[in-house]
Amino acid sequence: MSRTELAALTGLSKVTAGQLLARLDELGVVEVVGTRAGGRGPNADVHGVVAAAGHVVGVQVDQDLVTAATCDLLANPGPSIELSASESGLTDDPVALVRTAVARAVAAAGVPEDSVRAVVVGIAGIVDPRTGDVAFSYDHPQWGAGVRAALERDLGRPVTVDNDVNLLAIAEQREGVAVGEQDFVYLWVGGGVGCAIVLSGAVRRGTTGAAGEVGYLPVPGVAAPGHIGRRDKGGFQQLVAEEAVLALARERGYDATTLATAVASGGRPFVEELAARLALGVAAVAVVVDPRLVVLAGPLAEAAGPQLCDMVARDAAAVAPMQARVVAGRVPALGVMRGAHLVGLETARELLLSG
Repeated sequence: MSRTELAALTGLSKVTAGQLLARLDELGVVEVVGTRAGGRGPNADVHGVVAAAGHVVGVQVDQDLVTAATCDLLANPGPSIELSASESGLTDDPVALVRTAVARAVAAAGVPEDSVRAVVVGIAGIVDPRTGDVAFSYDHPQWGAGVRAALERDLGRPVTVDNDVNLLAIAEQREGVAVGEQDFVYLWVGGGVGCAIVLSGAVRRGTTGAAGEVGYLPVPGVAAPGHIGRRDKGGFQQLVAEEAVLALARERGYDATTLATAVASGGRPFVEELAARLALGVAAVAVVVDPRLVVLAGPLAEAAGPQLCDMVARDAAAVAPMQARVVAGRVPALGVMRGAHLVGLETARELLLSG
């Protein structure tokens, strides 16, 4: 953009816009990328962001596999790397695991290590918003109090740890089917069940970070959930998570080695039954937060296809005053890392502009 265009967009005078551009140029954040012919007088300089002036590393922590990649200031991602926690002998050392993943991602991207301004880690678990630590994770018990601070000390830069489904919802809001939506629910169903609640444009985490833990939601048809440390005892997860779906398929006499084969074998009648189960959880959340949109994502939604969304919307509306649209998510497989990039860029840009 030219100085005149920037002044018009910001409401600043041309002189002030020029001064700010000069300051940003000193910081190495913007540069002149060309000229543009005007009506009278000399051509105007056109300024652009120096994408390589800073980088963020997103880290996606799954059960054993860790994936990481950089992105620049314009959110362009670098190549992703994969690291097995068990094969590298780092299962019980989160700090060393993330340090190794970050170093490999930086090397793969070929960017200077000191250009990394922030690191964001996505993980399955309850993250306490007061401390930024993982308060509970069934799959990652070694991630506990003090890990985030230890990561910051080790890496020498800001580190954010967030729930993986929250990061997926952020990616969906910025670049997926929820663009422009201020109030929506993101429901991920696969091996487990995760939910992110976005109200007034922001993810709502609750007092302790447990907002959206709908896997423990008491619903008809299954036993009440046990304490939070046990995945296999009751609650909504026992209706819709992968093990429950495969068990239901076997009861119905269908091939049930994976969610995809179960759905393919059972066809529409089986998807109808799954939709009725999903609708119980969707309706329960909808009557509390009244969203405009519900996004279904994860392996179950991928296996069942768009028809599942229509069925869930119909069944949920039949049991609750819900008018939300139900749509399939569009964020790709590495969506957790994409959400991590988008969150990290907010920190990186603030640091650069305050430098």
